[in-house]
Amino acid sequence: MKKAMSTEKKIWLVMAVFIGLFAYGVWNLFRPDAFPISFVRGEVREVSSVVLVGPYPSKDELKVLAGKGVVEIVSLMDPRLAIERPLVEEEKRMASELKFAFFNFPIDFSNMEGGGSREELDKAVKHLSDRNDRTKVYVHCYLGRHRVALLEAAFRKAASGKDLSPSPLRSAQRPPATQKALAPLDPSR
Repeated sequence: MKKAMSTEKKIWLVMAVFIGLFAYGVWNLFRPDAFPISFVRGEVREVSSVVLVGPYPSKDELKVLAGKGVVEIVSLMDPRLAIERPLVEEEKRMASELKFAFFNFPIDFSNMEGGGSREELDKAVKHLSDRNDRTKVYVHCYLGRHRVALLEAAFRKAASGKDLSPSPLRSAQRPPATQKALAPLDPSR
C-alpha cells in the first residue's frame, strides 16, 4: 500500500516550485531573448535604408546585425531603472567587444511622453537625422515595440520630405504597420 505524502511535504514541494518559477521569472527579465519573453519581442524592421529598429539584441544577434552592415547601436533603454541597468551595461561591453559605436538615449518606459523622455527622444531623432554617412544603425528598446515605435514616428516626422529609403519597395510615406519586417535575427542561419 502506498503511503500518502504528508501535508508538510506538499507545502514544501509547492513552495519549492513557486520559488523556482519566481527565480526563473526574475532571471528572464534580464534575458529578453529567452522564453517566454521572446514571444512578445518586436521584429527587426527598416525605418530607412540606414536605420533598423527592433528589440534588445543578444550577443549572437549583434553578430548578425554586424553581418548586415550595422556599425552603430542606439539604445533607448534607461540605465536608471533597476531592470534595464544591467542590460545597458552588458550591451556597452558587447558593443565595445564587437567594435560597434554605442549611444544611449534613455526613455523611461513608464513615462514615455514625459519631459525627460521627450528630450531624450528629440536628441535621438536629431542624432539619427544629422548623420551624414550611409552606415547602418540599429535602434532598440527592451522589447522593440513601444519606445522604438515612438522614435520611429518622430524620426519619420522629422524626415518628412527626405528620401529615407532608395528602395521602391519601401516608402517613407508608408505607415510603420505596413513596413516589411526583416528576417528574424536568427544566429543559427
